[in-house]
Amino acid sequence: MKIEKKQNYYTIAVYAIVSVILIALAIVCMVKFNVIWGGIVSIISTIFNIFKPLFIGVIIGFLIDPVVDLYDNKLSINYKNDKKRIIATTLAIFTIISILGLFILMIVVNMQDVISETNINGLTSTINAYLEYFQTMVATMTSRIETGVLSNITTQILTNVYNNIDLFIAKISTGFINSLTTIGENLIDIIFGIILALYLVKDKPKLLKIWNNILKIITNDKVYKELTTIGRDINSVFTGYIRGQILDTVIMAVITSIGLTIIGLDFAVIIGVLTGIFNLIPYFGPVVGILLAGIIGAIGDVPAKGLYAMLMVLFLQQIDTWIIIPRILGNNVKLHPIAVLLAILIGGELFGLIGMLAGVPIMALLRVIIIRYVGNIFSEEYSVE
Repeated sequence: MKIEKKQNYYTIAVYAIVSVILIALAIVCMVKFNVIWGGIVSIISTIFNIFKPLFIGVIIGFLIDPVVDLYDNKLSINYKNDKKRIIATTLAIFTIISILGLFILMIVVNMQDVISETNINGLTSTINAYLEYFQTMVATMTSRIETGVLSNITTQILTNVYNNIDLFIAKISTGFINSLTTIGENLIDIIFGIILALYLVKDKPKLLKIWNNILKIITNDKVYKELTTIGRDINSVFTGYIRGQILDTVIMAVITSIGLTIIGLDFAVIIGVLTGIFNLIPYFGPVVGILLAGIIGAIGDVPAKGLYAMLMVLFLQQIDTWIIIPRILGNNVKLHPIAVLLAILIGGELFGLIGMLAGVPIMALLRVIIIRYVGNIFSEEYSVE
């Protein structure tokens, strides 16, 4: 007897088989989730270790590229584009090294001024002297509190606060040494990464041309135009935000250091640099700067400096918020404060410090993509037709 093939039954059977297979795969994935996830992480880790110098090079190149572009646009030299790019890259490297060297010199001098007995030539002795200095300050402040008129509860709370500060400084010092150890272990990768970064920024126009040629070969005109447009959006938002924040970090580190130095605060340059670094994370810079300035000032010889330092940092942060950031970032990022906070919290919860740094630009990029393909739903004038 001949079995007739009916299209409806055949389609249902195929769907049923596919559904059973998918359900079975889903069950296996849930039961063996740890094994599968471990395998995925292992593969990603292996790929990262193999291409670590390239990843480092891309990150470094991304950070120094704006300086190279600045010199490339400003140079009026009648050389070919490649020679002009080489000169611009050389000048950019010299500029960055000079700025970093100046900051390091300022920090070393600042530490020598505050801790006169510190031997800057030895890293271990410097950190030990730094810790001893803070321990002495904490002990002095604790004795002042105990001989004062404060209640026992208040005395205990303040004593715990200052002891925690001492413990926090010790942890930071230990983490700093561990970071140096990690850098030492990956020194070869870092060196290769720096070399790759120099080639990336020097040959950026050529590499972009090659990338465009590859896209034209593997895609049609419509897809090519769409990808290049999205690429420009990513470059405008993501790179614009990160580069703007880095420039803002340098500016805030400088003006905060100068402001606190005028007040006569101990470790003014170090606090200024830390304030600038934490300014990379929106809303964290002011909090960290005010707390550090207030604490260092309060446990010094003149407690009133703590209040003056906090007011100084608060004043400079207002200048940053209303003048510096709008001019630097421009229209690259237009996010509501609630969206910014959610981006920081979600990014930090998922990926730690890197997530906190990248959360805001990623959220801004999603906003640009939504506006491009859905419409400006964030505008009050938006209406669904």
